[in-house]
Amino acid sequence: MTRLFAAVLAGAALAPCAASAQQSLPQSLPNVEIVAPPQVAPSAPAAGAGTLNYTPIPAATIAAAAAASPDTTSILGDVPGVSIRNAGGVSSLPVVHGFDDERNTILLGGMSITAACANHMNPALSYIGSTNVQSVEVYTANVPVSVGGDSIGGTVVVTPRAPVFAPTAGAPASGLPTLAIAPGVVAGGSVTTMFRSNNKSTDLSGTAYVATDHFSLDYAGSWDRGDDYHAGGGALVKSTSFNSENHALTLGYKNGDQAFTLRGAYQNIFNQGFPNQDMDMLYNHAGSVNFAYKGGMRWGELEADAYYQDVRHYMNFLADKGGSTPSTGMPMYTKGQDFGYKLKATVDASEDDTVRIGNEFHGQSESDWWPPVGSMAGMMCCNTFQNINGGKRDDLGTYAEWERKWTPQWATVFGARNDTVWMNTGDVQGYSSWYNKIVYTDAPSAYQDAFNARNHAKTDVNFDFTALARYTPTDNSAYEFGFTRKTRSPSLYERYAWSSFPMAAFMNGWFGDLNGYVGNLNLKPEVANTVSATADWRGAHDAWELKVTPYFSYVQDYIDATVIGQSGSSGGAVLQFTNHNAELYGFDASGRRQIADSPTYGVFNLVGQAGYVRGVDLDPSSVPATITYVNPKTGAHSTMITNAKESKNLYGMMPLNGKGALTQTLNLFGGKLTNSVELQAVAAKHEVDAERLEVKTPAYLLTNLRSSYEIRNVRFDLGVENLFDRLYYLPLGGTDYFSMKAANGNPDNWQGVPGMGRMLYAGMTVTF
Repeated sequence: MTRLFAAVLAGAALAPCAASAQQSLPQSLPNVEIVAPPQVAPSAPAAGAGTLNYTPIPAATIAAAAAASPDTTSILGDVPGVSIRNAGGVSSLPVVHGFDDERNTILLGGMSITAACANHMNPALSYIGSTNVQSVEVYTANVPVSVGGDSIGGTVVVTPRAPVFAPTAGAPASGLPTLAIAPGVVAGGSVTTMFRSNNKSTDLSGTAYVATDHFSLDYAGSWDRGDDYHAGGGALVKSTSFNSENHALTLGYKNGDQAFTLRGAYQNIFNQGFPNQDMDMLYNHAGSVNFAYKGGMRWGELEADAYYQDVRHYMNFLADKGGSTPSTGMPMYTKGQDFGYKLKATVDASEDDTVRIGNEFHGQSESDWWPPVGSMAGMMCCNTFQNINGGKRDDLGTYAEWERKWTPQWATVFGARNDTVWMNTGDVQGYSSWYNKIVYTDAPSAYQDAFNARNHAKTDVNFDFTALARYTPTDNSAYEFGFTRKTRSPSLYERYAWSSFPMAAFMNGWFGDLNGYVGNLNLKPEVANTVSATADWRGAHDAWELKVTPYFSYVQDYIDATVIGQSGSSGGAVLQFTNHNAELYGFDASGRRQIADSPTYGVFNLVGQAGYVRGVDLDPSSVPATITYVNPKTGAHSTMITNAKESKNLYGMMPLNGKGALTQTLNLFGGKLTNSVELQAVAAKHEVDAERLEVKTPAYLLTNLRSSYEIRNVRFDLGVENLFDRLYYLPLGGTDYFSMKAANGNPDNWQGVPGMGRMLYAGMTVTF
C-alpha cells in the first residue's frame, strides 16, 4: 500500500496545477476547421539540441515504417546506433550501441513499463500499435540524466497520439474536411488499413475525436494480425504468427500554455509465436491509466506524470510446437504491475542558463507461477512452481541538470542523478522434492530450501553523471565530446530466478539463445563509463550532411552469464547470471547529399548510415574450465569441458552493417510523391559468445523499394521488402527453435532464425 500511495500522491499533485491555470471559457465559438497535426505537441526533449546524439524521428518516417510492420520497434530501424533484436511479430527489442532491452530507458507516454515475463515477450513498445505513434525521440550517446536513470544504454521516448483541439477563431484553415457538430464543437478522425503479402498480415487502425478549443476526447485503436512468414526461397518460418489489438481513450484539456491529459489504454494479444523461444505467448491482457500535466510558468515549465499498468500474461505452446491447453504442455502465468510518477521542472535561470530538476518513482510488482501438469509425474507435479513469488522492485530517482551557452560557439551540459533501488521477493517452491536437490555443484544455492534460507531484500544506491561540451565554430559544423557514468540495478529475474534444474532454468531467458538461466542473489549493479565524440558537418544551404560518432564504454560488473551445466535433451547450456568487467566500443555514421533538384522530376537525395559495435567480456574467471553436472534422478556425475580464455565476446552484438538509399520527392497532381530504393548490407557475424552457444550468421545484401503519395486527406503506401527474395539469417534473431529440435542435442547444428523473404505491402490512410 505504501508503494501505491506514492503514485496516488503524484496524481493528486496534478489537480492544483491544472486548477490554478483554469480560466473562464467562452460561451460559444464559430464553426472552424480542424488543423492537423494536433495542436498539443509531445513534451519537448530534456536537452534537445543540448546533445548532437538526440534524434527525433520525422512523422513521414514513422508512417512509412508503420506501413511495413506493425511492430513499433521497427520505427527505430533507421536511427544511427540502433539495432533491433527480433522476437515476436510485435515484440522486438531495441539495442543501442550494443546495450539491449532493459539496459535502455524506454518511455511510453511518460510511463516506465517492465516486461512482465520470464522471456520478455511483452516489452514496453509492444503496448502500442505502430500506426498510433505520434512521435519518437532517441538518445544514443551523452544521454542527459533528465531522460533516464536505472539504465546504462540509450533512451527511447515514444509518445502516443496527442489530443486534437479545435483552433481558436481566426486560425488559418487546414484545407482538410471537418465536421462541425455544434457551435464551437468539431469532430474528425482517420482510418488506416494495411496488407502485407508474405505472412498475409492485415492491420486496421482508426482514430476519432470530438473537441472544442479547450477540451478534447480522442480514441485510437489498432488491430494487427499475421500468419507465419516465409524466408527467402519460400521455406516457412514457424512460430512467427501474431494477433493483437490495442485501444486508448484520451481526455485532454488545454488553456493557453497549460495542458492536462488523462489516458486509459487496453491491450489484448490473443497469441504471438516466438521462433527463438521454447515457449509462445497465448495471451497478454494489460490495462493502464496515465495522468499528465504540462504548463508554462513565469520561471519556465513544469511537467508531471502519474501512471499505473496491470498485466496478465500466459505462456504455453502454440500449434507449431505441439499445441497445449491450460492443463497440458507447460502453463506459465505472470501477474505484474508498474506504477509511478515523474515530476520535472525546467527553469530558465537566465538567457544562457537552463536548469532541470526532477524526481521520479517507478514501482514494479510481479508474481510468476507455473501450475502443475499431472501427466508429468515428478518433473512438473504436483505443486505449483513459484518462479517469482511476490517480487517487488522500487526505484526512486532524483536529478539536477545544468545547460549553459557560454558563447555563441560553446555550450555545456552537466548533470547528476541518484537512483535508490529496493528489491525483495517471497519464498519459493518447486513442482516436487526434486527441486530441493543440488542440481549443479557450481550453483549450491540454486535450489528451493537454500534460496528460501537466504535474505532476499536488496538495496542499491546508484549515482549517474553526465558531462558534455558542444563546440559550433560555424553554421555548418558542430563537435561534441562527452562522458557519462550510468548505473543499472539487476532485474527481478536476474536476481531471483532461483532453480538450476534444467527444465525450470530453460523457461527463464529473454535472449533468444535457447539456453537456461539462473538468477544470482549476489549480483551488483552494472556501471557503464562511456566516452563519446560526435562530429557533424553540413554543406552550404544544407545540401549535404555527414555525422560520425565513435564511442567506448567500460562496464564494471556487467551482468553476463557463466555456464554451470547443460541439458541432456537439447544440448543447450544452463547459465547463471554473474558480474564481469566488459568493454563495448564502436561507431555509427550517417549522411545525406542532394544530387538533383528538378522542377520536372523532383528532388533526389542519397542517404545512408553505417554502424559497428564490439563487445568483450574482460573477466577471465567468468569462463570456468570444467562444469560438473549431477543427475537429479540417479546422482551420477558428468563433466562438461569449456575453453577457458582471458576474454570472450559479449552476446548479441550487431556486426558491421549499413544502409544506402536513393530517394525522390516530387510534387505530383497536387500531392507529394516520395520514392526510395534502398540497399541494406550486413557483414558476416563471426564474433559470437561461444559459451552461450550463440550462432554465427552469414553476410547478406537486401534491396527494398518504398513509395508513398499524400494528397489532401489521403495517404497511400506501397513497397517491396527483400525484392530479390534472398535467404538470410537475422544477426540478432537468436537460435531457431526447430533447428534445435532437429539437432538431437548437438548445438553445432543449431541455426539462426531466417529473416522474412520477399514481401509486398500496401496501405491507405484517410483523414476525415
